[in-house]
Amino acid sequence: MSNQKVIKELLDKGILPTSENIEKASQEEVVIVKPKIDDLRARLKIVKEFDYKQKKITPADFTEHYRERYKTLKNILFNRPEAATAVSIERAKQGFGNDDQIIIAMVSDINRMMTGTIKITVEDLSGQMDIIISSKNNDLIEESKFLTLDEVLIFKGRVMRDVMFLQEIILPDIPQQPIHYSPEEVYAVFSGDIHVGSKLFLPKQFGTFIDWLGGNVGNERQKEIAKKTKYFYIPGDLVDGVGIFPGQDKELAIGDLRGQYEELAKYLAKVPNDKQIIICPGNHDSGVRLEEPQPRMKDYAESILELPNVTMVTNPSYTNIHAMDKYKGQDVLMYHGYSFDRLIDQVEGLRLAGGYEKADEIHKFLLKRRHLSPTHNLNLTIPMKQDPHAITQVPDIMVSGHIHKANIGSYKNTVSISGSCWQSVTDFQLKFGHVPDPGMIPIMNLKTRKSNMLSFK
Repeated sequence: MSNQKVIKELLDKGILPTSENIEKASQEEVVIVKPKIDDLRARLKIVKEFDYKQKKITPADFTEHYRERYKTLKNILFNRPEAATAVSIERAKQGFGNDDQIIIAMVSDINRMMTGTIKITVEDLSGQMDIIISSKNNDLIEESKFLTLDEVLIFKGRVMRDVMFLQEIILPDIPQQPIHYSPEEVYAVFSGDIHVGSKLFLPKQFGTFIDWLGGNVGNERQKEIAKKTKYFYIPGDLVDGVGIFPGQDKELAIGDLRGQYEELAKYLAKVPNDKQIIICPGNHDSGVRLEEPQPRMKDYAESILELPNVTMVTNPSYTNIHAMDKYKGQDVLMYHGYSFDRLIDQVEGLRLAGGYEKADEIHKFLLKRRHLSPTHNLNLTIPMKQDPHAITQVPDIMVSGHIHKANIGSYKNTVSISGSCWQSVTDFQLKFGHVPDPGMIPIMNLKTRKSNMLSFK
């Protein structure tokens, strides 16, 4: 073994490369001792949450909310070079018919005419304008299939008689993300909706997953990965809840809400304390409001809060995992995904792209619009001045649940993760032709940033 290699290996072991140590190491094979798996510790930081102080809500609060949303997304759009010459709608109407105009506006109405022409009504703080997409412009017609109400976009076209004839649509979008790799081989896993308390909850499959996290299931490599798994995300719907929908009582194995959380706590208590469990609420988690942003879970879930390795966050929220010297860690945006149902129903382009089967297309759609719930009626939203759904910080990982379909994707180096579920098919899902795929767990290696799917069916 060369002296240079010996010195490197001694330094890697933290041994001073003196002449004596080099000579001794040269006479015997030096084995580099990597840090023990148990020495890897979780590093979790809450980056951004959304709190709301209760107060009486008035129509003026909604007006302020949407004005502030417009300003926020307008500022994001001004990072686009195309926005350099943007003017207000009022100013655009004063332009000459031969000049192209650029405006930043919010979509207030979309009208698809029998002729194939599309009329979009948009507005900004100065007024409203109608925008026409010609039926002969096939590219814009296809692009219009992804338009939704209340999103803020750049529109470019020629204005004549106060009407813009559209030439181009430009979205806020996210920039290409630089990739950061962890110096340690450490993993994050992402569960889907658990629904403990439902008669359709799958205890055997979920129990096997928990046993795997404890290092008790699988071959040697699988057990090694389990030990190196330090982050366990649950994006809402921990339990099935009580009174969530009509007739739910007939589908419950545990009719008491606190009892449902206590049953889940028995499973989570088996997760080793060196793994951080990060939890946000979902629409089935009673004890928190349905309106978003949803606060951290407290009431009824005391048995889970008592666990030493559980961190409750709001829905939505931003966390950072595994940051250390010279490594920024991974910023994780977690959102339950309650807006997805109506989004798929309302946006033709998403249905054509795969709907529930392609959660990565939903994530891509939202990242492009820099908003988790662009249309007013997608869910119940509290009109806060700071819009909790605006994606002002670009995540390294975006994780959601709700649709019971596991999926892994990537957009501009933001990894897209959709959790599966631990509940078999419900009558409600069958009615709408939605077939979930339970027992699938996305897992991500932070050292390589490669993701795979684990099956616990």
